[in-house]
Amino acid sequence: MPSVLLVEDESAIEDTLIYALETENFSVTHVSTAQARLNHFDKHTKLSKYDGLMKIFLVILLSFFELQASQVKVAIVGDSITFGSGAAPTQANRYSTKLGEFLGDDYLVKTFATGGLCILQKADRPFIKTVHFTKAFDFKPDITVITLGTNDTCQNDKRKNWEHQDDLMTDTISFINKLKEGNPRMIIHLCTPTPMFPNQKGLKPERKVDLTTRAKRLPAIQQAYKRAAATDERVHFHDLTRALSSGNTTDGVHPNNEGHEQLAKHFLDLLSKDTGRCANFPESSRKESSWNGFKLHKIKLPKSGANARLVIPHTATKGQPWIWRARFWGHQPALDLALLDRGYHLAFVDVGNLYGNETAMARGEELYEILTTQFQLGPKPILEGMSRGGLFIFNFAAKHPDKVTAIYGDNPVCNFLSWPGGINGKLSKVDYDRCLKAYGITAAESKTHPQITHPNFARKLQGIPIALVIGTADTVVPPTENAKPLAANLSKIDSPVKIWHKAGLGHHPHGLSPVEPLLRFLLESQK
Repeated sequence: MPSVLLVEDESAIEDTLIYALETENFSVTHVSTAQARLNHFDKHTKLSKYDGLMKIFLVILLSFFELQASQVKVAIVGDSITFGSGAAPTQANRYSTKLGEFLGDDYLVKTFATGGLCILQKADRPFIKTVHFTKAFDFKPDITVITLGTNDTCQNDKRKNWEHQDDLMTDTISFINKLKEGNPRMIIHLCTPTPMFPNQKGLKPERKVDLTTRAKRLPAIQQAYKRAAATDERVHFHDLTRALSSGNTTDGVHPNNEGHEQLAKHFLDLLSKDTGRCANFPESSRKESSWNGFKLHKIKLPKSGANARLVIPHTATKGQPWIWRARFWGHQPALDLALLDRGYHLAFVDVGNLYGNETAMARGEELYEILTTQFQLGPKPILEGMSRGGLFIFNFAAKHPDKVTAIYGDNPVCNFLSWPGGINGKLSKVDYDRCLKAYGITAAESKTHPQITHPNFARKLQGIPIALVIGTADTVVPPTENAKPLAANLSKIDSPVKIWHKAGLGHHPHGLSPVEPLLRFLLESQK
């Protein structure tokens, strides 16, 4: 927003206005336009030079209306969480205010919320019957974010809302349809309530009991919202189950300042990218199930016969980005879930006991071809490899650097002489024998076999952003024989690499907690 300019010298009014428009303080219109307006006022009004303050006021007022007309209008609809309860000071640090700051001047973000409001129309405080709904309707937003449902879970002597749970889907559709009467082209992001944390430290016993009961009702709201969103192509469903942690709330429900900041970043991820298409499988070629609330398709690759999986996000991001997990399906899935929440697909193909050899590459190439052509996923996935998964991801990226946007290695094997060979790490004779067989070499020949840790290998990865998470006390896959020499070689050629050291931790647990820094690094790599 522009700074307030105090001008004492009457003759400096026009110069001051032009200066303000030329600087970053006020960039809503071109200088030439502002000057033209000043000339227009001089020619067509009776304002004297003494009335210069009126001129500057009129120009800024017109510019303000121009700015508003060009902005994308975003309505944030919700209850006490959206209002800012838990933030201090409330309006300055609530997530909707932070979101407006993050989005910048191209967006006009307004909050329509107060405590206790519900999506259910027979609840004690239905949002649709309040002045907040009327104001949101009159705002005629281009985009509306709806985050209601927390108070709908209440069922006690004072609040008997949950007894109307059967109306969740119909009331949600009614709410959306009524809101869209003000702007039929509105895009709506329908979000589940944020999570509840009954076991947060410091809660009173009765609060714990209440939240324990209410938290069990959240999945029903999730399913109702998902079904409601499926009835309208301009309504996008988002699950906020993982948007907060217990350390981000003041009372097990309401976010603190850190929590509001986290929510603002989450919504920024959702709103700053256009939506895309979810992969759609022909009925004859898929087996559909569920994984952590997302649709999971199990696929058998036609050439190799390998088993593969693809998880579909609730709402896909434009360009259909995806993350490709090399090994250990479902283990420490925080990153996978965070990316699914942000519109990424998640893929997997079985390359077990192949240790990144040519057969593994062929399976990967077959999956890649199917996903990027038949199902039109993006051309450059993120590769994710934990432990021995490092052999696959780095070998695939070296062979196909144009098919990779970023790499995440977690205590990754980068030298099979270290593991399973056990130079200074932990020998796994069964795996080592399998590895030698997979590569068709003898133990003697393995000593001179090219490894990922070789300087020449790093050049094949040059330019690909690489994230490494390392347990400093890992004795199974020692970092000094695996990730660290790879990182050093990448640094020597100025190739982007980011390392997170987990001090004192061994090979397990995998993953980074909290996952946010790793998530941000990988999201930035997509830009």
